[in-house]
Amino acid sequence: MSGFAPSALLLSIMNSTQIALILTPLLFILHCTRINEDEDMADAAAAKLNKVALYKSQITSTATASVTVPASLPSEYLKRSDNMLVNGSFELPVLTGLWSTFDTGAVPGWKAEWLDKNCLTTPQIEIQHKNLSGITADFDQYAEVDSDNACTTDARINLTQTLATIPHHIYELSFRIRARDAEHNSDLNVSLDQSYVFNFQPGVDDWQLVTVFFEATQATTVIGFTDAGAGDTFGPLIDAVAVRELTVDTEGMPQDQKKKKKGGGKNQSFENGRRHKDCKKRG
Repeated sequence: MSGFAPSALLLSIMNSTQIALILTPLLFILHCTRINEDEDMADAAAAKLNKVALYKSQITSTATASVTVPASLPSEYLKRSDNMLVNGSFELPVLTGLWSTFDTGAVPGWKAEWLDKNCLTTPQIEIQHKNLSGITADFDQYAEVDSDNACTTDARINLTQTLATIPHHIYELSFRIRARDAEHNSDLNVSLDQSYVFNFQPGVDDWQLVTVFFEATQATTVIGFTDAGAGDTFGPLIDAVAVRELTVDTEGMPQDQKKKKKGGGKNQSFENGRRHKDCKKRG
C-alpha cells in the first residue's frame, strides 16, 4: 500500500459520536458571530485561531523520511512547545544488537500490554536499530508495534504513554509510521484516551509523517498505538512520536493601537487566549 488519503480516511473512521463532537462546536460558532467590542483584539484573534487549529484540519501526512516535525500550522501566529513525551524516538534503552525486546517499564516513558488477555507473561516492547533492515530512523532506533516472546500466537501490544495536559488546551500529536514489509498487514490504530481512534495504513517505501490536532479533556491524556493487523510479530513501525502544546503569539498579532492590551505573555495558551468569552450572550 502506498499510503492513505486524509480526507477519505477521516470520513471512514468517524462514527456518529465523533461527527457530533466536531459538528457541535461548529454549530456553536455559527451562533456566535459577534465578539464584544470591548474585548481585546488579541483575544478575538486567539479565539479564531483556536477554532481553525482544532476543526479545520484533523489529520495531515507527508511521506518524507527526513522530516520529523510538521512544517506548518494553520496560522503563522501559532507556536509549538517542546516535545512533552519522554523517549519519543525510542533511543532508550540503547541496543547492543540490531533488535531486542524489553519488559514494559524498561523503556523510559512507555508502557505496553498484550492485546491477548490470555497471555499473562510480562508484555514486551520491541525496538529495532536502523541497520537491521536498512531503514532510516529519527536517530538510531524505532519501535515495532508487534513484539516477540508472547505466550500466545498473538504478539500484538498496545503501546501507550501518559502525559499531563490541561483541559481545553490544544495539542498536536505527530509521529512517523511505515510498514515493516509489503507481505504483512501493518494497519495501525492510534488512540487519544480511547475517545478518538484513528486507523492508518502505512506504505512500505518510506516513512509517513502524521499529525493530529486534539483538545485535551482531562488533566492527563493517554496516547496509544495498537497493531490493527495480525499478531504475527510483523507489525507497523513508529518513530519520532511527539506531543506539543499549541500557543498563540498574541504579541506578534496586529493590534488595535487605540485599545490597551489586557496583560498576558507573548505566547498565550488557547485557554488563556479565548478565556471562554469569544461567544457572549447578547443583551
